[in-house]
Amino acid sequence: MSADVAIEGGLLWSGPGQHQPDALIYIRAGSVAYAGPRRPGVVPDGTPRIDATGCTVLPGLIDAHVHLTTNSDHDDVVPSDVFRGQVTPAGKLLHGLRNAHRALAAGFTTLRVMGHRGVGEAELRDLVARGLLVGPRLVLAPWWITMTNGHGDLFYPRYTRRERLDTADGIEECRKMVRLQARAGADFIKVMASGGMSPGEEPHWPNYSVAELRVIVETAHDMDLRVAAHALSPEGIRRSLAAGVDSIEHGSFLDSEMASEMAERGTFLVPTMAFNDWCQREGTSRGLTEEAVADLREAHDRTIESFNLAREAGVKIVMGTDSSGTLCPFGAHARELELYVEHGMSADEAIATATTVAADLLDQPLLGSLRPGAAGDAVVVDGDVVGDIGLLTSRHNIRHVVRAGTDVGEYLRVASTAMGLEDGSPSNQRGSS
Repeated sequence: MSADVAIEGGLLWSGPGQHQPDALIYIRAGSVAYAGPRRPGVVPDGTPRIDATGCTVLPGLIDAHVHLTTNSDHDDVVPSDVFRGQVTPAGKLLHGLRNAHRALAAGFTTLRVMGHRGVGEAELRDLVARGLLVGPRLVLAPWWITMTNGHGDLFYPRYTRRERLDTADGIEECRKMVRLQARAGADFIKVMASGGMSPGEEPHWPNYSVAELRVIVETAHDMDLRVAAHALSPEGIRRSLAAGVDSIEHGSFLDSEMASEMAERGTFLVPTMAFNDWCQREGTSRGLTEEAVADLREAHDRTIESFNLAREAGVKIVMGTDSSGTLCPFGAHARELELYVEHGMSADEAIATATTVAADLLDQPLLGSLRPGAAGDAVVVDGDVVGDIGLLTSRHNIRHVVRAGTDVGEYLRVASTAMGLEDGSPSNQRGSS
């Protein structure tokens, strides 16, 4: 799925403070050949052209924390554990494809996927990469690594039969689990380093010793795989940092000392503020009890506090939503960026979390930018996004989405109608209740 296209006349965002009005972006054979002021002689005759007058042209956006193969039917809200237990692997994958199309239509051309074993996400990733399916680029952890009675293991009722990849205890099991996931096609490794909000656990519980986490990191790094640590609790974060993980996911109970250490080490933070925001505003209509919403309130408030501590310390923050079924819907990813601006970031900084900084976390320098040689992913948004980040939250403002030089907008419009995505996806997340 590589082609040629020229995008003309828009405001090109090349980074914080780097804005080129009346710009020209020429994508040839799926890669950026030129990005700069509009001038003649750059684009060969016959090249398809997109008129971006009055629009902002951004690099394709990256959501660095999603759960892809979750419920895509917003009219049939079911608890996530019921969905996991009752939907077939093939059914989960088809839900994942619908979710992927929603994300792509919203301008998110790359997703970092916290995967689900045995549902075919690696095959989906590879088919998209070969151009055999239309979808966002997928960067995948095939499954989590968690301990017995840890976060993830407790997603499942006690009577559920555990599979080979479900838990790992002790240094040698942890080492082998990384190798098994690498063989399964991992692009990165996800480890559960603290408890969460599942029944039967507490977020302040640490999961895994430093020694177990360290062998996971060392084994992954030996194979050039980065490690993402689900870590809410202070002790879980401390152990993760001591082990040398590459990113802290959520980081809800981060303190100033840990934030300083993260900045010094170059550890990324993926705050996933949108998930808790959705749960606080709409949780009871999306399958949560009032008690569950109340239980999440402290984590929601502390995530905001941790976000501000991280910014003050100079931690590299990467945009990630924790999009997951009906609790944090696919297609509404830009709400995360809007929250960053609401809590102190400039729009420039927020956009960078979903482009240049996210590409750094993924270790994929050809993503997240529109400089010559970069991947030809772009999103054309009606209006001045730098002046109003909220423009990204409405699908009606997304004029064009370009993936590897192909304008996939028409395909997505047809797919949205055929699969009922138009009605199933929130049209404008600003001010929804």
